[in-house]
Amino acid sequence: MEQMETVITRLSEIEGAAVHLEELAAEQKKELAAEYERKTEAFDREIDAQTEEKLKQLKERLMREAKENLVAMRSETERELAAMEEEYEQNHGKMAAEILKRMIGE
Repeated sequence: MEQMETVITRLSEIEGAAVHLEELAAEQKKELAAEYERKTEAFDREIDAQTEEKLKQLKERLMREAKENLVAMRSETERELAAMEEEYEQNHGKMAAEILKRMIGE
């Protein structure tokens, strides 16, 4: 009988230890899940910040390129207008005579 009580006591101790291990495992699982969540959120914030920075740099570069293109186009337009004005100044008499010829059918 005493052996039976010893076995029952021992089984009870083993069961208690198993329950305790299960509780520890569940607690560790919760802690790991929380840590994973914190790391995931930190990673997401870091990626968002990097993306924002890259978008900012891209926008700045595109704006700079657009301004440079606008300056180049303005310069080219002014150069072409100056060339047209010079052509007109040098040849306006000839152009007027040519137009008159066409109008009167010569």
